[in-house]
Amino acid sequence: MNLNSKKNISLDLRKDGLEAYLTLIVDENSIDEKISYEEVMEEINKIIKIGLNQDIVKKMVYNKIYNESVCIAKGFPPENGKDGYIRYYFEDNKKIAPKVNKDGSVDYRELNLVNNVKAGDVLAEIILPKEGKDGTKVTGESIPYKPGKMPFFKYGKNIKVSDDELFLIATKGGQVKFVGDKIIVSDVLELTSVDNSTGNIYFNGTIKVKGNILNGFQVKAKEDIEVSGVVEGAILESNGDILIRQGIQGCNNGKVVSGGNLTSKFIENSFIFCNKNLIAEAIMHSEVTCRGDVKVIGKKGLIVGGICRARREIYAKTIGSRMATSTILEVGPDPELKIRFQKLEESINLSKDNLNKIDQSLIILENMIKENRIDEEKKILYEKLIHTKKEIEENLGGLNREYIVIKSQLSNISSGKIKVEGTIYPGVKIVIGNSIMFIRDEMRHCTFYSDEGKVKVGPF
Repeated sequence: MNLNSKKNISLDLRKDGLEAYLTLIVDENSIDEKISYEEVMEEINKIIKIGLNQDIVKKMVYNKIYNESVCIAKGFPPENGKDGYIRYYFEDNKKIAPKVNKDGSVDYRELNLVNNVKAGDVLAEIILPKEGKDGTKVTGESIPYKPGKMPFFKYGKNIKVSDDELFLIATKGGQVKFVGDKIIVSDVLELTSVDNSTGNIYFNGTIKVKGNILNGFQVKAKEDIEVSGVVEGAILESNGDILIRQGIQGCNNGKVVSGGNLTSKFIENSFIFCNKNLIAEAIMHSEVTCRGDVKVIGKKGLIVGGICRARREIYAKTIGSRMATSTILEVGPDPELKIRFQKLEESINLSKDNLNKIDQSLIILENMIKENRIDEEKKILYEKLIHTKKEIEENLGGLNREYIVIKSQLSNISSGKIKVEGTIYPGVKIVIGNSIMFIRDEMRHCTFYSDEGKVKVGPF
């Protein structure tokens, strides 16, 4: 934009008014004509309000820089606002890497595969756009800045937006992930199998495994676990139900803990705890603890070897074997209560043994003190033994009080039944409450129950 006000002084605005260019115009016939600095400045000041470099103007006038366009003023460009963005509080492309332990060893089963979240967790946050700053033309006019863009959430199931619309919050536990460009929380984790490719799995929802869970791996879920294949020597823990369609082969170190019901085709060489009811077609050489009923159904309906505990009822077609395999069935008291009682007995006996050993040592040391034969090291040992004895006695007092309470509770519990649809073989031990019976002959179609402190046998 040319702003000539005098024939020999030309002002030109460029770059949307951010720069002003001065041209002193003199034709060839009047090259010696003088243009005064004052008249040039007079014309400039009519137009230019900011950013003028007077030194350049002086140089042009005094050095007679004619017929050449020179930038004499610069304005201030606007500083545009910065776009807002979304900050995510989970890893989108999670890198699978084994866990390095404190001692430097590497655990290849801990791959941290799942982005776990729980209800109430913040998943993402909108970082607001930053404001910009207006610019100014050389004429003093304002140039408005371009505001930054406001981002917005794209989300799906099990997620809500906070009241201020700045946060995404999980409404349910599970795995947070992108499906397309949307964030969702999936409360079901589906896996082909659990092996070296997945590592151990810890999930705040339901886990479904299409294949097998291999030996040595762990699967822990806040809700249910469903396995279409076999569980081989693995550790499973669930706050909900567990369903294992092809069975559990524990290899004597597998452990399954269900906070709800447990259903499995078979259970062999495993440690099982079930908070509600357990259903299987066979339980072999395992330690089973169930706070509800144990029902062993199907063609086999077999319980053989190990220990099977239930709160109310154990039902099976066949119990034990013709080989008189040692098999223990317990019903009546809360299995956990009975296990705690047994552990208390062990702890009390151990404490008494330790007290006895300390007393023997103290007698020897006290005799040495009386005979003035004790050195400084033995004095320190004597004081330590006195202190340890006091601690053990205090702890033993607490154990004894708990032991008495639980023993009283157990003595009042004699309910529960063991029902045998087919055959129960010799070698089986029946425990109902505090009553015990050893099976010495084959028996068929019968029910075991407690009456007047004794185990009795009735019809199926």
